[in-house]
Amino acid sequence: MNAIPPFSKLIKPGRHRAGLHLRAGKQSGRSALLVVALGFVLAWTGCERTVIPVYPEFPDNPFDQIDYGQGVLEELPLDSSSLLGLHRYLFAPTCAQPGCHDGSFEPDFRTVQSAYQTLVYHPVIKNNEGENYQYRVVPGNRAKSWLWERVTTDDAVLGRMPLYDTLTPGELEAIRTWIDQGAPDAMGVNAVLPNVQPSVYGWLAYDREDSTRYDLNRLDAISPMRLPAGREVAFYFGVYDFDDQGVFGAGFEMTFNKARIGDHPYAIVEEPYRDMQVLPAASPVMGSFFFDPTGSAPFYHRLVVNTDEFVRNRVYFVRLYVQDSQHDQPTEWPESGSQYYLLSLMSFMVE
Repeated sequence: MNAIPPFSKLIKPGRHRAGLHLRAGKQSGRSALLVVALGFVLAWTGCERTVIPVYPEFPDNPFDQIDYGQGVLEELPLDSSSLLGLHRYLFAPTCAQPGCHDGSFEPDFRTVQSAYQTLVYHPVIKNNEGENYQYRVVPGNRAKSWLWERVTTDDAVLGRMPLYDTLTPGELEAIRTWIDQGAPDAMGVNAVLPNVQPSVYGWLAYDREDSTRYDLNRLDAISPMRLPAGREVAFYFGVYDFDDQGVFGAGFEMTFNKARIGDHPYAIVEEPYRDMQVLPAASPVMGSFFFDPTGSAPFYHRLVVNTDEFVRNRVYFVRLYVQDSQHDQPTEWPESGSQYYLLSLMSFMVE
């Protein structure tokens, strides 16, 4: 950096003194001269001057003029027959007490969510003597809802809930309305219990004449069963179902009962349907489970084949098609996308 020139070189003293002396006197002239000189020094040493920008004036925000007041907004009352209302006015203050339904025992009434999850379609743990209830709340059905039984029962041994208290007619009416309207959740959505497809728990094969059992004639547990040529063989299938209320349905209650047999595990849908016989409920064939060879269960479906219609030493795959009254399409078992061990389990070979 260049050396700073002396003040005498920057300012012409005579002229500036004269001008300043005329305006403010000699002393004022010296002060002004010092300020001007200092300004030159700062500029010479490279110091930058800060420039403060000037912004345009912003328009007024109309929302700034609203007076919200200092109080809290008034809370709207809840519908007492809704889940939110039941929890606010009944479950939380009456039932979610220490040592009771505060998480120590189910149902859990600590929150709206825990109350719903432990009530609607939740299995009953402590039942009545006849084991007549499956769920604590069945939407739209008070007669099957354990909750309604517990708050209205006259059984002195069972006891009416809540203990040491009595619900008012209005509180009972709120519970009644909630269940009758489908026991909707906090968002007003009614619960739907998934309805599972029919399931298969095993299949057997017997000779039609001498009752020889062929399904155990395998090289290992999941290889194709081996059948003799020139024989009529009866295949028996174990099928069961549960409806949307969890009620068990036996195989003879199916509305569609057919099978397919083909030599390709993934193209069997091209084969024609074969009709199966459904045995009377009073005379089921008893056989072992897939998962428990020592157990037994009824096998109501029967399919009879003649082994001479199949090419020897070729593996054939069997598909079962059944349908219950609550589905519009039959269930295929095993499905084409099932693991191969299931496909092989439902297969046979004519020796």
